Amino acid sequence: MTQHTSEIPENTPHTPAGEYILGLPDSTEADFLSGRMGFAMGFDNTNQIMVDLWSEGFRPVEIPASAAVDDLGRYCQAREQLARYMREQILRAYIDFGCAPAACAWYDAALAARRTTLIDLSAKVVAVCRGKLEKPGTGFVAMDRFLLNPNHVIVEEAAHGGAAASPATFGSLHVNPAANDYICAITGDTSDVVVKFSMESWEDMELVLGVELPKILQGWRRFRLPSKHRTRSRYDAVGTVGTPIEHCVHAYYQGEREACSKLGLNVDLEVHYLSAFNPNIAIGFSEKGLQKIWKKLDI
Repeated sequence: MTQHTSEIPENTPHTPAGEYILGLPDSTEADFLSGRMGFAMGFDNTNQIMVDLWSEGFRPVEIPASAAVDDLGRYCQAREQLARYMREQILRAYIDFGCAPAACAWYDAALAARRTTLIDLSAKVVAVCRGKLEKPGTGFVAMDRFLLNPNHVIVEEAAHGGAAASPATFGSLHVNPAANDYICAITGDTSDVVVKFSMESWEDMELVLGVELPKILQGWRRFRLPSKHRTRSRYDAVGTVGTPIEHCVHAYYQGEREACSKLGLNVDLEVHYLSAFNPNIAIGFSEKGLQKIWKKLDI
């Protein structure tokens, strides 16, 4: 992807050796972009994953001495420049990717390709919960740990109620129905038990889907907290830079509607696709369906 440096004037002064942020002595590109300087300045988090993904080509514009009272202020202003640059790179790449329709279509396709594996694993988790199996035994240690963590995988007895208007059979991407809205992934009957995979980060998504995420989705987090200084009332602007499918980023696009629209982002379409986006996966089983899948798995 072409790097855009429109925010950097052509007459930007040359950065002296050993002074990557102009006016901040002993600053280097490696220190600034690796997060070392941020930690030294007193921040506990520098959002390094997103910096590694989207900072290539960035050069800070000179910060006048009168604009910052100390090195921390100068650093925070430089990070504000970096945050603006990263957001521009992310937005352009997101538009090139196809925005929310393409992101949701990719997730749907990846989920469909993983369907059989996830159904088998879910049936094993139910067997573990009911004492029929000692452990899921996926053959992949990281996945075993994920499945055995109650914060990531939850087994719930389905609450039977009225028939769902549009029942979800597997992994509801755009809606988040109640347990009784699910039908068995094996038989199509009403579910008696539902297995829910909870995604908290992009690593969870890659682990469950079994594939590498597109760059535009890498770094995703369900909850992204600001990067606050340990002792002073200062924030690192880079800390709130996230992937376009995060709700906080989605809100940012709505706030910058005119600028985003000029670049080609259909904000209204984004609202339609992402306002209820939830990458969690839920798989329902009837007792009959469980017996069928357990027989296949020799449980």
